[in-house]
Amino acid sequence: MDDDDDMMLHLHVERLARRLTQRQQDAAVTEQHRIMMNTHRVSRVPGHIRTLNPDAYTPGLVAIGPLHARDAERRLRQGNQLKLAYLNSLISRGHPDDSRHLALAVIKDYVRLVAAREWEARAMYAAEDVDDLSTEDFIEMLVLDGCFIIEHLVNVATGKEEQWLHATPFGPAQLSVDLVLAENQIPFFVLVDLITSTRLPEFDSLGYDPPVLLMKLVLFYLGGELGRDMTEALPPANAVCHILHLVHAMVTAARTRWEPPPRIHAGGVLMEKMQEAARLLRRLLLLLLVLLLYPTLPEESRWSARYGPEVLPSARDLKRMLLRFTKSPGNPSKAVAGIASVLGHVPLATKLAHQDLLLLPQLRIEFGTAALLLNLMAYEQSAEQRAGDVSAYVWFMSKLVQSSEDATVLMAADVVRSGTSGREGMEEVARFFQQVGTASEAAAELDKSYLGEMLQKLRERSQYPLLMKLADVKRYYVNVPWLLVAFVTVVTTVATVLQIFAPFKQKP
Repeated sequence: MDDDDDMMLHLHVERLARRLTQRQQDAAVTEQHRIMMNTHRVSRVPGHIRTLNPDAYTPGLVAIGPLHARDAERRLRQGNQLKLAYLNSLISRGHPDDSRHLALAVIKDYVRLVAAREWEARAMYAAEDVDDLSTEDFIEMLVLDGCFIIEHLVNVATGKEEQWLHATPFGPAQLSVDLVLAENQIPFFVLVDLITSTRLPEFDSLGYDPPVLLMKLVLFYLGGELGRDMTEALPPANAVCHILHLVHAMVTAARTRWEPPPRIHAGGVLMEKMQEAARLLRRLLLLLLVLLLYPTLPEESRWSARYGPEVLPSARDLKRMLLRFTKSPGNPSKAVAGIASVLGHVPLATKLAHQDLLLLPQLRIEFGTAALLLNLMAYEQSAEQRAGDVSAYVWFMSKLVQSSEDATVLMAADVVRSGTSGREGMEEVARFFQQVGTASEAAAELDKSYLGEMLQKLRERSQYPLLMKLADVKRYYVNVPWLLVAFVTVVTTVATVLQIFAPFKQKP
């Protein structure tokens, strides 16, 4: 074999080796993307769910990512114009001399970083949502959206007033909702790469690596000091798919870290025993009421068979069955802010204590609450978590609150807060829970959820004959003041006993 043949063979082997190496790398990346697409892909909310509450899944101020990019050109033009202003503001933080040359160099770095991971970013979306976007448009979108988010996070953390944002009606509140919408997300690694290439002198003294700093900025924005302090309990930045994923991780981690306080209250053992004695006396009195009043109920009012073994009574009927409601205690020393604050100090923390006390997280119904819950459930459904923590909690609450009377029970226990009042306000609260409850697909797999054991105990409790009869009595005599009924019953009973034994005492 001559030298020319050796050279040709060498080139052929080298070319084949490079080809096989490239195919191996492509296969590895493809598998990684396949896993991402099957778990945490940014996808559209299924039509049968979206049609129930379309506004809850649609951005109202700023479109982030490709799914609502067309809205950015028309309906959301005003919010979209903020992106260029925020890009300039972000660059000027590290380059206050306002040099066009330096600004161009920073933007080139941004573009280079995003372009290097374009294919990986595209794989986070369905093909039909990104195929029409050219490489230039896709990269430009990610750079603008990512820099806009980072600049907004920094402004919130440093307390800088955002004049452009506040010039828009409800701008800050609407933006906090837009950034957690399931269809309004960009890959988290884009944010990590952008903040790594950004100079932020405001945080130099903290010494955080850029990914850690980004996590703390996002968590502070979502949940205030309570969110920021949860960094160690959450996945690292390179394991976060997008902001909604991080919200979900924060909410579920807060629940798993929560433990209810010990039973003994501030008053000590004596106070606890006195409260137990009072509860026992009350139960004995109610038992007497049931024995005396239940036989007087009309047949049609005896609804004891109303609840089957798989049915959960509403809050009103559970209260009639001597179940008490109270809000789950949190840590008042930690300031709770951001959109996640509507879920309370300890989101989703639910526990049945002492068999007759139901601890529930305090839920504030305000602007953004429905959208947050609905999009967290949409995330769980996209990740194939039909009985995810949020979906299970929403289903449970929608079963507890089925009427204005149920809403009144939970409002009185400070478990639910709303700016509304009166009967119309209670009806609005009930409609809220039915609205979000229709989007939960947890019913079929509730036994596998974190609420499974507690729900089983509540169902078993509602099957106690005495408690069912007590609920029937309370339901029928709902318009009669209970203290009066109790007093009359006791007096009548005592009088009856005295009448029976009086003749025996009069005998010599």
